[in-house]
Amino acid sequence: MKTKLLLPALLLSIAGFAQEPIGSFYSSTIVDGAVNEDKYLLVDSETPIDQSAAGANVVWNFDGLTEYTQSYTSVIIPSAADIAEYPTTNWKVQTRTITGNGENITNYFLNVNDIGGTSLTGAEASGIVLNYSTNNAFLGDFPISYEYTNTDQVAGNFEGQGVEGTFTGTGTVTVDAYGTLTVNEGIADATPVTRLKTVQNLTLNYLGFPVGTLEQTIYSYYNTDVLATGPIFRSITTHVVVESAEVDQTVESYESYEATALNVKDITLASNKLLVVPNPVNNVLHFEGNTVVNSVSIADITGKIVLIANTANDINVGALNSGVYFISTQTETGVQFTKIVKQ
Repeated sequence: MKTKLLLPALLLSIAGFAQEPIGSFYSSTIVDGAVNEDKYLLVDSETPIDQSAAGANVVWNFDGLTEYTQSYTSVIIPSAADIAEYPTTNWKVQTRTITGNGENITNYFLNVNDIGGTSLTGAEASGIVLNYSTNNAFLGDFPISYEYTNTDQVAGNFEGQGVEGTFTGTGTVTVDAYGTLTVNEGIADATPVTRLKTVQNLTLNYLGFPVGTLEQTIYSYYNTDVLATGPIFRSITTHVVVESAEVDQTVESYESYEATALNVKDITLASNKLLVVPNPVNNVLHFEGNTVVNSVSIADITGKIVLIANTANDINVGALNSGVYFISTQTETGVQFTKIVKQ
């Protein structure tokens, strides 16, 4: 039986002629239960984009781009179910892509520690799931600068299109160039950028035997002065080979940043929003609002669930250590995310 295995963008994945560091892989934009959304234009290129140039003071001019749809990316706190599926996750990068049938949702899961270390813990795209639970893909201790490079062993499980198994391989992250970027679709116009190159080489295994390979290269262009929470331009090229399924395909995509909408997507309706008080808290958290709390989970900065309560408007957190925690509150109208400080 032929099985078509599609593995698209699985990773997510500066300054003029005076290079500036890349501050973060993605920036958190969660503010009082609301999030910011970055709007990207998904574009095709009339001619192949040449990104082979690397080094200092490179000039990139991508002037043959044509928009065909839009996508919207936000960084949110993962749910308790997300963290259970992808251990140590504490950031979720979610992208809504407009399609002819509505929206296609892509999720990438990250572990970001308090000193900037960032690792990829999982990815869900086009019905394909990669779970890096055996060995996360380390991206870097941000901020990172030109000539930074790191190669990391990665491993985990994959599933999709009726196929499931394990994967092993390497991920290499390099800050390989800086210069200026101009695009004819999007905002970059002789914009100073620093480029992050991410290369992933995976062996796909089924029942312990290798059945295919995945090779992926992502170029991400960052500018520290633009409001975008991620890169202002990104290209993703993925080559998948699974001989037994007669799959040998290459998929390319290009995204060009256009704008950020501030606090446009409230996680809960304002009329049903809960207040979590006091914050900072010493012993007891109290939920105020006109909606019923069904369950509450509290995660620490590493993404580990440290407390779960099924139904309560008051929760004793006196036993928790001092520090920052993330609360996921399931109500009758949806899920609300809140950051608290335990004193």
